[in-house]
Amino acid sequence: MFEVRPSVYRKNVQIAHIYGVRPSAPRYVMGMQDSERDAFRHLLLLCLPHHAEIDDRKTGEKLYPAEVLLDWKRKHEGENNAELNRIGPVDEDVFMEYVTEIFEPPLKRLESIAEQLERTGTLNASAAVELRRIVSALTENPVGLDARSVRILADAVDRLGGKSFSRAVTQFSDAATIMARATRRLPER
Repeated sequence: MFEVRPSVYRKNVQIAHIYGVRPSAPRYVMGMQDSERDAFRHLLLLCLPHHAEIDDRKTGEKLYPAEVLLDWKRKHEGENNAELNRIGPVDEDVFMEYVTEIFEPPLKRLESIAEQLERTGTLNASAAVELRRIVSALTENPVGLDARSVRILADAVDRLGGKSFSRAVTQFSDAATIMARATRRLPER
C-alpha cells in the first residue's frame, strides 16, 4: 500500500501469472489447464513496474523464465510456501479485495496497536507479532521515514518483551508521534 496523499492509500500490487495466460504471453505453456495456471502456486504478487517488466513481450521470458519466478516465490514465501501451494485457482478480484483488507497501511496498524496499549495497558501476542512485522517492513521500506524513527520503534518493540513496560509504552508513543509527523509532514512542536 502506498500513501498517494495524506490518509489516502492505494494498492501497488497485482497478481502476476508465472505461466502466461495467452499464447503470445511470456512463459505460456501449451496445454496447461486454466485451473493449473491460476493456482496460487503459479501466481506472484508484484508491484506494478515489476509486473510489467516480467510480462514484457520482448524480454520477459528471456530475463524472467518460469524457474526464476518460481525461485522468487519459494524464497519470498519461505516456510509458508508448501502450505500456500495447496491453494487452488484464485479469483483475482476477490483476492485483491482480500489483500487490500488485510494489508492496512503501517501507520494505521500502529495506531490500532497504540489504542490497544492505551485501552488495556497490555500487548497481546498477535499484536506483538504485528508490531514486529511493521518494524521489519518499515526497516526494509521506510516510506519517507528517517532511520532514527524506525530505530526508536524497533527499540520500543524490543522493550515490550522485556521488564521495562512503562518505558516501552513511552518509546512506542514517541516513535508513533515521530512517524506520524514524518508521514503527514507535520511541523515539530
